[in-house]
Amino acid sequence: MPMFRANKALSEQRKMIRSRKRELSEIRKELQAAENSAERAEHKKRKKTLQQGIFQLERELRATKEKRAQDEPETGALPDFVVVGGKKCGTTFFYHLLSRHPHVQPAAAKELHFFNAHFDEGTEWYRRCFPQPGRKEGRKTITGEATPEYLSYSRVPERMAELIPQARLIALLRNPVDRAYSDYQMVARKGRESRTFEEAVGLEGAEGGGRKKAPLPGEGGGEAPERRDRTGARRRRCKHLSKSIYVDHLRRWSEYFPKEQMLVLKSEDFFERPVETIKLALDFLDLPEWEPEAVEFRNKRAEDKYARDKLNKGDYGQRMDPATRRRLEEYFEPHNQRLYDYLGVDFKW
Repeated sequence: MPMFRANKALSEQRKMIRSRKRELSEIRKELQAAENSAERAEHKKRKKTLQQGIFQLERELRATKEKRAQDEPETGALPDFVVVGGKKCGTTFFYHLLSRHPHVQPAAAKELHFFNAHFDEGTEWYRRCFPQPGRKEGRKTITGEATPEYLSYSRVPERMAELIPQARLIALLRNPVDRAYSDYQMVARKGRESRTFEEAVGLEGAEGGGRKKAPLPGEGGGEAPERRDRTGARRRRCKHLSKSIYVDHLRRWSEYFPKEQMLVLKSEDFFERPVETIKLALDFLDLPEWEPEAVEFRNKRAEDKYARDKLNKGDYGQRMDPATRRRLEEYFEPHNQRLYDYLGVDFKW
């Protein structure tokens, strides 16, 4: 009888997982077909809830297989590491490679957004996104997540220091001009930005049929106030640029975590030499040496993507205006120098 009940439970759990995965597939289709931001936001919310539910069901299935006589599985572990950003700096590919290591167990999803969007859900919600601690080949496995918005979100460092003070942090930093342009292109592709890149970052605006230059934040006497018009244009403009002023974000993190607890990597190095960069991360996380399979193919894919991005064409379909690049390079130059002084490394941007 006990064996019958166990088999029945396994069957029911498998059916539930298949059902949830079919539902998730339908939501992904609906998300692609969504016509406005409200529909997209609702579909994304349902998608994230389903992903977490599937992850929990799969954990329960494993628990049943192992004959754990408990009403509910134990809560998962808190993360050993977090990739905190930055946005459009290669964190998706980086986390993909890192999570393929034999001693790394991935989270329910790459981006959990707990510390910036779901903090009110509580610690148990966050724990349920991670697997149970385990061992493999006589060694403890580790787990972690990667949410690129963490780097620039002001409240995240304090929240993280309270909950996971021992977690090791990894930041990828990309040429700030390229990062801002890539971020703009993503927003534009999603239909949330109708202005040109120059207008979006405040380099020009239309007035009386002519073109008018506007000072960038911080030019002409200190940081510009963050005013907001009816469209929120000023706020978005400052946001496009401020996310690329990395030194200010890193200094805020250093108020809560010692510098040696964060590994800062140059995105361009990772795009060009992903395997070598991953090795730096493995050493930082105290993981055994390892290389992903099909290294040549993955290197080629990363290099091709980097080449297209660097030239600001390919998927974007257009090249950044050289005058725009020069203006932004001038704007970021003093901020980059502050970053180099802070890190003790010149990224040569």
